[in-house]
Amino acid sequence: MNRDTAYKLFRTLFNAFTHVSFENLHVVPKTGPLILAVNHMSRIDFPLLTVTDHRMDWTAFVADQYKRWRWFAKIADGTGMIWIDRSKADFAAIKKALDWLKNGGMFVLSPEGTRSKTGQLQEAKEGIVMIAAKAGVPVCTGSIIGTENYKHELLRLRKPRLTLRFGPPVVLPKIDPERREESLRESTDEVMCRIAAMLPGKYRGFYKDYPRVQELLSEWKQDPSLIVPEA
Repeated sequence: MNRDTAYKLFRTLFNAFTHVSFENLHVVPKTGPLILAVNHMSRIDFPLLTVTDHRMDWTAFVADQYKRWRWFAKIADGTGMIWIDRSKADFAAIKKALDWLKNGGMFVLSPEGTRSKTGQLQEAKEGIVMIAAKAGVPVCTGSIIGTENYKHELLRLRKPRLTLRFGPPVVLPKIDPERREESLRESTDEVMCRIAAMLPGKYRGFYKDYPRVQELLSEWKQDPSLIVPEA
């Protein structure tokens, strides 16, 4: 199944069975290399992007354990997703992601590294910063709301309301080789605070008490073009 066919299929399913809304989509550059970092609560998080044609040129990592699902593997291969072995440092997968960015595409990932079972943000890994530093491209953030309950809502014959709220892009500073670990953690926390700031308070989890979250909220509330959460 090629990318266009898969997008049309997912778009049809989302429109039929859910209410999907995108907020602040205008801050996401429509062209050029970009990393989109999102929180991760459900297997339908990344496919949400198929509902909009704002950017069609995106890919993401997919754990190679899902190759056993033949129908899913065909969709992943047909749409250009990147298989990754999460049991090791998969440099081949990372190179493919960097090549995608070099060719001007958008690469989507979750800094948390795995789905949150509580719906709240987990402490992130540093992988996003390493990829962003190597690629030298801007990072946008996407804050997803509602996907943690979509199965429950569907079983009750209700359309779940799913929201993807975007934050403005940022270019992360280069990693300081003399304080590598601290530098990686600082930039990772910056990305996660940007995700947290566009989420309602109950989703912020590990990052709920970070002062940077409130700093960003205060800054962004001065911009009338941005929708920010009230709580």
